[in-house]
Amino acid sequence: MKYLVLAMAFVMISCESDDRSLDEQNIETTIRHLHVSLKNAYTTRSLDADSLLTVYYDPNSYYVTPWATSETLDSTKMRLRSAVPLVSDYDFSVESMNVRAYGNGAYAFFVLRQDYKVNGVERSEYLPTTLILEKQGELWRIVHAHRSADPETWRQWFGSMK
Repeated sequence: MKYLVLAMAFVMISCESDDRSLDEQNIETTIRHLHVSLKNAYTTRSLDADSLLTVYYDPNSYYVTPWATSETLDSTKMRLRSAVPLVSDYDFSVESMNVRAYGNGAYAFFVLRQDYKVNGVERSEYLPTTLILEKQGELWRIVHAHRSADPETWRQWFGSMK
């Protein structure tokens, strides 16, 4: 009987670990698809920010920007819509992805590198990013996003910092 209980516990732990691993893979795929979708929006200069971000973000989510403000999803959508006409030659990479799922909650940490031009001026951003996600049905949605920036990125955004 003792071995039966141990065997059942092992099977339950193995199944839970497999579910968590699958969830973590799905989260990583979701994040990569988000950034591919953003690249397509910048490349084609067409953007339905409402539809695009609604797929990936919970409607009540907040984004803490690198410049230390917090904005609602509607503000993020508006900012994105206004940026699309100004951005060209956009490319990105997602580096050092670390995802951990805990039941219906998860976090993802990664470095987003973005290279693009704004009105012809080259930009290269290094953005450490943390996302908190919630499983809603079969989809993982971002409920909180926090992004930081390195000093060089700050200089590109705001000029020389003396």
